[in-house]
Amino acid sequence: MTEHDAPLQPLRYVTLEAARALECNGCGDCCDSRRTDGFWAWGTLPPDQYREQCGEPLIIPLERVDGVWRDRTHQAEDLGWLSATRFRCSAFRPQEDGRGLCGRHDQWRPEPCGTFPVGDASIPLALAQGQDVPLETSAFPKCTWFHMVVVPDGDPRLTRPS
Repeated sequence: MTEHDAPLQPLRYVTLEAARALECNGCGDCCDSRRTDGFWAWGTLPPDQYREQCGEPLIIPLERVDGVWRDRTHQAEDLGWLSATRFRCSAFRPQEDGRGLCGRHDQWRPEPCGTFPVGDASIPLALAQGQDVPLETSAFPKCTWFHMVVVPDGDPRLTRPS
């Protein structure tokens, strides 16, 4: 049985404080589109691919040709938020156990790296309006925050067994 055949994990309802207290388990699935078969993509990739901050391109656009992923040059459509640029991060370091490490974790990183999945400023705003915030982790069954929904403090689902 593969992870894709496994039964669905029930949703986990947590407060923002509880979600932010969790540590990344290093699955690496948000660091490279190839790890989710192209499902996970980068939005608004600048033409220099963060070369100015890192000395070399950090986020490398990918394309799939004849079933094989390969690097490609930056294209104008990569500038759009909805471009769905498949990518790999040049700082990502795959490990033998299948997890991954960030080679820039203690240095400057693009905003999505530091805010994913629970650091986005829109989450507290949505909670203040009484909205649930499903985290963008549905493609990452190995992720710490997989199938997690952030709900306002005091929500009755917080006490529901998971």
